[in-house]
Amino acid sequence: MLTADLIAEWRGQVGDESTPYLWSDTEAFNYLVEAQDTFVRKTKGIPDFTTRAITYLPVTTDVPFTKFSPYILRVMSAQLETAETPVTIANHSDLPNILTDDYGRLRSGLFLDDDTGTVTHGVLGLEPHKIRWYKVPSSDDTCRLHVYRLPYPRMVDETSQLEIDEQHHRGLLLWMKYLAYSKEDAETFDKNLRDDNEARFLKYCDEARMEIERLRFRPRQVRYGGI
Repeated sequence: MLTADLIAEWRGQVGDESTPYLWSDTEAFNYLVEAQDTFVRKTKGIPDFTTRAITYLPVTTDVPFTKFSPYILRVMSAQLETAETPVTIANHSDLPNILTDDYGRLRSGLFLDDDTGTVTHGVLGLEPHKIRWYKVPSSDDTCRLHVYRLPYPRMVDETSQLEIDEQHHRGLLLWMKYLAYSKEDAETFDKNLRDDNEARFLKYCDEARMEIERLRFRPRQVRYGGI
């Protein structure tokens, strides 16, 4: 469904088809962008392994940190392209369970910038939208990620395309109406309609998430051992 058509349908549902509009074109477009982002967050993100701007990170000799896209919601796996070796992705809070010596202590050189070698881990959470390599790279490479992310490229105007599947486009109208009726203006604010559309949208997202997860994750087989 075209972005402009979806906004026109939303205007019909909120009774805002005649100028001057209660909600400007800019507001309507921003409501749609936020609705898609919220839907994607609630359904755990869009899987991506191929978008270079998102999934390819430069690994630079002697540089401990690399920036990554703020649109990444979750990193599932990583691998060095040239070295052809996996990179374990860890949150900084997981380090005591991963990078410890034989006595359960964090390795002393963990955050020393001169502790160089082959990258084995990428640590998240030390700085916003940056990954800290361990060890600090001793050679240039590219780290390829499998991620879940927000929509990308970002929508810029009514000619932009939505990225989520078309069967979910009309579901976005609920969140657009929630935002519209939340606008603090005597002619637009409506608590009952705001709350009703919020609840209906969250229910829709929950049902969509379960549907999407059934397609993403194959049920594991349970094997029973003999006596």
